Amino acid sequence: MKRLIERASRQNISLAAVFLIGLVCSAAAQPKSDFEIVKSFQAKYKAIKEAIREAKTVQECAEINANIADLEKEYAADTTLLNNALYPHKYDDEINNVQVDLQMTQSKFGIIESQVNRISELEFQIRTLSGKIDSLTNANSKLMASLEVMANALVKNKTMIDSLNRIISRLRQGLRARDAAIFALVDSMFMQYGTNLQTLPENQKGMLIGKMRRHNVVGAIRQAAEQNLKFLETTELTGNDLVQMLKEQHKFGSYWKGLGPRLATLYVNSRDREREVANIDTLISRWGRKADSTLWAGLYKEFTDNKIPVDTFSNASEFVTSLSNYFDTQGGNLKVSGTERVSRLRYFLNHVWYPSINSQWLPMLVNEGVLTQAQDNQLQNELMAWKEASKPSYTLLYIVIILVLAAVLVFFLRRRKSIPPSQFPSQN
Repeated sequence: MKRLIERASRQNISLAAVFLIGLVCSAAAQPKSDFEIVKSFQAKYKAIKEAIREAKTVQECAEINANIADLEKEYAADTTLLNNALYPHKYDDEINNVQVDLQMTQSKFGIIESQVNRISELEFQIRTLSGKIDSLTNANSKLMASLEVMANALVKNKTMIDSLNRIISRLRQGLRARDAAIFALVDSMFMQYGTNLQTLPENQKGMLIGKMRRHNVVGAIRQAAEQNLKFLETTELTGNDLVQMLKEQHKFGSYWKGLGPRLATLYVNSRDREREVANIDTLISRWGRKADSTLWAGLYKEFTDNKIPVDTFSNASEFVTSLSNYFDTQGGNLKVSGTERVSRLRYFLNHVWYPSINSQWLPMLVNEGVLTQAQDNQLQNELMAWKEASKPSYTLLYIVIILVLAAVLVFFLRRRKSIPPSQFPSQN
């Protein structure tokens, strides 16, 4: 029992040391005095030395390796100052010392250098992505605030509208880039520890949890979903932008569907984290419902803006039924003249079908799996039936021609009978 307690204590110390290094090394750079620079270097250096003494796993060694690289990079410009302050030691010697200590620790536990290098690369990527996420999130928040102000403005001139469109475009790009960075960050973290969390040792599981907390993974995902939902509620997207928005929501939701259970496994003993994961489930579901309703509302607006009286719809099945009914009604409407039916068909084709529905919406909806190819084919066939029904009928013309020919024939036959035989030409 005593050994177990001692082992757990050493693991906790190791995790705490690694956590401290990551926290200190990731702190934002602030203007410091010479004294503060020296004290900061010494504190980080001491934390690294302590972490090396406690390290036992490849993940711990890789994170320490990344911390040494960060330390060297951060204080490279202060070499002269540190050489004077650390005399008789030198800055380069101190960096070399911890690198040698780390290599000795790795050799002691049979940790292969190539493994450390591979996981260190992932660690560098994690830190870079984490900073990128923070930067993008802050930039997106500022753009969102500007968007709300401009969208709520009572007077909108051309200059304001152009500025609003530019903000919307920049914000969409920022949201997409931030989401991609979050996915890459989480993937890099799990790649360091493997995908099977059930068999992951408790000390490594603790390191992974600590790393996720330091980089605020769950909070970043929640904030991403919130910003995407808010963006959708604030803007009025149309056409391709709406379909692209739905595609991005599906991608985010699919990724979370795979990640959520893994996070739940990690946080099985943390009720607060479990609730946070459940809250993200709810938030992404809300975002999905809003994306769907916005998509169908945008598509319906294509018809109403052009005064095409189709029934309302809120999903793929209702959309196909609504448009099918419209085609059938227009094609079989015998209450209007043939000229009027042709005029309505041409208006629909030239103002709605060719420039928008058939050229943009239907291909995108089929590509994204919102509509099936069979549903698309159904609409194409029913539109063709409307076209056929609107073609002018030549039956009456044919009847008139036949009657005229018959009348002419009867006329000549009667005339022939009325001529006396003596007037017929001689057969001699």
